[in-house]
Amino acid sequence: MTARLLIGDVHQRLEELPDRSVDLCMTSPPFLALRSYLPDDHPLKRYEIGAERTPAAFIDTLLTLTAELARVLAPHGSLCVELGDTYAGSGGAGGDYRKGGLRDGQPVFRQADGDRGKPQTKGTGGPLNRGGGLVPLNAGPGWPLPKSLTGIPTLYAWSLAYGTNLLTGQPSPAGQWRIRNLVHWVRPNPPVGALGDKFRPATSYLIVACKSAKRWFDLDAVRQPASPNTKQRVAKGSAGRTDLPSQQRDGNWQNLPQTNDANPAGAPPLDWWKITTRGYKGSHYAVYPPELCERPIKAMCPERVCTVCGEPSRRIVNKIRRPSSPGCRLDSPSVLAKQAVTGGGPMWLRADTTYETLGWSDCGHNQWRPGVVLDPFAGTGTTLLVAHNNNRDSIGIDLDIRNAALASQRLGENLQIDYGTTPNQILMDNA
Repeated sequence: MTARLLIGDVHQRLEELPDRSVDLCMTSPPFLALRSYLPDDHPLKRYEIGAERTPAAFIDTLLTLTAELARVLAPHGSLCVELGDTYAGSGGAGGDYRKGGLRDGQPVFRQADGDRGKPQTKGTGGPLNRGGGLVPLNAGPGWPLPKSLTGIPTLYAWSLAYGTNLLTGQPSPAGQWRIRNLVHWVRPNPPVGALGDKFRPATSYLIVACKSAKRWFDLDAVRQPASPNTKQRVAKGSAGRTDLPSQQRDGNWQNLPQTNDANPAGAPPLDWWKITTRGYKGSHYAVYPPELCERPIKAMCPERVCTVCGEPSRRIVNKIRRPSSPGCRLDSPSVLAKQAVTGGGPMWLRADTTYETLGWSDCGHNQWRPGVVLDPFAGTGTTLLVAHNNNRDSIGIDLDIRNAALASQRLGENLQIDYGTTPNQILMDNA
């Protein structure tokens, strides 16, 4: 498996990727006005995302980027973007930048007084924090009232769904997408930060979208063990069925023989994932846990894709219904099968459903490539690492050359680093 890290501006480096060459884009872009990764005097500071003046401008940036991602995604491909929200006023973090706060010691985004990324200086009207430095100005025209959530994750999702930047009303360059899920990532161990008069934030969102109605998706690859009380719930639900004998419907559901329609691979995951954040020893503030990438990569990136026709290999599943007792036959397609029994009235027998993976589809060309995962904000390479461990190729893009060393520590000789050419060479000279 190959893992590549391209250093440079995400827009420039995306232009180098061929059309339809990526099967899944799994990423977490910088959140609006929460954290600055490059120092103010860095020559590529103007390329950094997250310093937009307003939420509407930030949504525009995301939609423009998504339009570029649409080009490199295969027709069966999916987009999975992890986004957190921002509070208006005080840079979205309030006292979090103070000593002991959630973002103590981290550089902050300062509202630009000119081009995006140009740092504000004293005398331009920005308020000073307790340490004498300027705080971000995330308030005013185009922002909600101070202390209000901005709504970035859902605004981005629904702007994709409707093909319009919902804050400006302008058509989206990315066009319309199908929003398949809005997954809630729930952290049981979030930092406390500055709470004030709000509950402790512990959630961000994974926007899962695609263009095609027939995208590649393998639910069986990410199923989980079924709950032990699943059969009890199924049994209790049978009490309200009209196709059962009345003596079996009237309050006697505990003794009803039931079906076993559970997939042997397990139950499908819900649309909220409880995943604990992990500590990271490297010099990076925003490293999401590998577990967050596991399900999207297994479920939305095929292991192999034909290089001739572009068709991914899909799981072939056979669904077989069998009576649970030897010698019984199924006379009805209903969940509980009715059988005439010699010497007595009708009785209801349990019918089991078996799901069998027969194999994987083959287009017949016999020319395959591994599935490819793209992370346009690769950071320390978490997405690339998980893709590699799951037999997928991966491509990462990152603006900060310092992350190349961090990603190399995690992937070792499996990582190929491409530093690009000018203007990326400027970044290397200033590392």
